[in-house]
Amino acid sequence: MKFPINLCQPDGRKSCGACCGIYNFKNNSKSHLSHRLCRNTRSLQSRSSSFESVVLFHSAKYRAEDNGQAKLFQTIFNCEYVGFLDENRLRVGCLLHPSLHRGRDYRDFSFYGAELCAGHFCLSYYYLTAEEQRLVIDTVHDWYLYGLTITDIDLVKGVFRVLSDRVGEAIDPEKVGSREVLASIVRTFFKLKLDWPYRPNDGSRFGKYVFRGDEYRQVSVPYEKFGLKRSFFDSIFVAYGSEFSSSDEIMKAERKMEELVEAFARKYRQV
Repeated sequence: MKFPINLCQPDGRKSCGACCGIYNFKNNSKSHLSHRLCRNTRSLQSRSSSFESVVLFHSAKYRAEDNGQAKLFQTIFNCEYVGFLDENRLRVGCLLHPSLHRGRDYRDFSFYGAELCAGHFCLSYYYLTAEEQRLVIDTVHDWYLYGLTITDIDLVKGVFRVLSDRVGEAIDPEKVGSREVLASIVRTFFKLKLDWPYRPNDGSRFGKYVFRGDEYRQVSVPYEKFGLKRSFFDSIFVAYGSEFSSSDEIMKAERKMEELVEAFARKYRQV
C-alpha cells in the first residue's frame, strides 16, 4: 500500500516514533524521552562484538525496564530499539532499520518483528486528509511536538476545522507553511497540548485519554454541569485533556481560542 505522504519520516527536520511507544511513559517530557533515545542510540552504536550480539545485549538490559512500572499504558509495547537517526538529534526512528545497515534488516530482533513493523501505518494515514497532514508537516519542525501532533487526529482536525470556518474556506496548508506569521499561530494551537493550564498534571493523561494500568477512559467536558452549551472548540479542548472546574475557566479557554483564531484569520486574509 502506498501513501502520498510519509508521516513517519516526512522530511529531514523531524520524524515520528509514536508507534514505537516513545510517549508511553508516565514521565513523557521531551528531556526524559531524549535521554532514553540517546541511551538506545549510544548502546546500539557499540561495535565491541557482532551487531547481533550488541542488539541482544541491549534488549536484555533495557526491554524489561522500558516495559515496567514506568509505562503509562501497559497494553502498548515500548520498543527498546528506537533512537536518534542523525547526529543533530532531529529525527527519531528504528535503529534496526535496513536503511541504516546497508540493506540488512535486523527488525526481527524486535518485539513485533520486521514484517509487522514494515507493514504498519497509523490511523493518521487513513483518517487525516492530505491537507490536514500537510498542515502539521509544514508547520511543526520538532520531533517531539510533531509526533504528539500528527498522531492526534482530533486535535489536527479540530484546528483545521475552526480555522477554515473562520476564514470561510478550507485553509491552504502550503500558504500557511510558507508564511511564518501563519505557521506560528498554528504551532501555538499544537503547543498548547504540552502545557494546557486546564489539564491535571498527574501523569495519568495522554491527550484525550486517562490511563489506569490496562484501563483507560476518554475525557469529556460536562458543559451542562456549568449551565453552558457545547463549545465550538470542544474537540480541541478534549484533545488537550481538559478538566475544567468552573464555567469561568471554560470561558477563559474559549477566549484564548478566539484570540488565536481571529489573529490567524486576519493574517490569512492579508497574505
